[in-house]
Amino acid sequence: MRAAVLEAFGADVRIAEVDEPKPDVGEVRVNVAACGVGLTLERARTGALGGSAPRIVGHEVAGTVAEVGAEVERWQTGDRVTTSFYLTCGSCQWCVSGRETLCDNWGGFVGVHVDGGLAESVVLPERNLVRIPDGVGFDEAAVAADAIATPYHAFAARAPISPGQTVAVIGAGGGVGVHVVGMARAFGANVIGIERDADKERALRDHGCDAVWNPGDEADWSSRFLGEVGGKVDVCVDTVAARATLSNGQELVGRGGTLLVIGFQGGVTFELDPKSLVLDE
Repeated sequence: MRAAVLEAFGADVRIAEVDEPKPDVGEVRVNVAACGVGLTLERARTGALGGSAPRIVGHEVAGTVAEVGAEVERWQTGDRVTTSFYLTCGSCQWCVSGRETLCDNWGGFVGVHVDGGLAESVVLPERNLVRIPDGVGFDEAAVAADAIATPYHAFAARAPISPGQTVAVIGAGGGVGVHVVGMARAFGANVIGIERDADKERALRDHGCDAVWNPGDEADWSSRFLGEVGGKVDVCVDTVAARATLSNGQELVGRGGTLLVIGFQGGVTFELDPKSLVLDE
């Protein structure tokens, strides 16, 4: 079968012919109909997420069950499924409490620690799969499994918001950022998109932002933001997580607010005054 293979960290991903995988005990082979492409693939390519190479990359997978291994009970051929990015045990204290991403027996990421879905088929653990509802297409399901589920989790669990509150999204024009904007709107928030790319800034006006603000090349832009936008926000979501965005982002958050970081850049540090953490909660 054809697959997108990373031979070594830092190398280019190439299309190659590889053997079709076979499911082992508790595993399922899925014929891939769609697989998303995003910045996480670059993190995988450079080795920032760990794992090993050579590796078939890709984790935003949707397709149809083609074959089931021994002891698989939940799935049968023909089922339409997508997958979780995380390889978890399902039985530790974190998994049973609904916080699987903190699994004590964490096994890594799909497409990083095991072969992923930029291929004609992929083998995954039975418990990783999620049924695609009727009426949802493969393309939509592949994106929903990651880029949409991530902001949903953010606002449902990590930084709950109420209708009428204000959310600022740093990097709002990126692949995850546009979905953070849409999800914040779905939760009833007023949304300010922060984006320095001029083309993305223009497009954001059609993506549900109540306001769009461009920091330009300014390094310390939080004061200008607060003056021009009209005050602090309830939640600031940083999808970039660079030194400058983290430093400025913390200054945007008002009393009782939350700075929520989605994504990372390895080795980034920034200074934080704990006074506001304590006095403004």
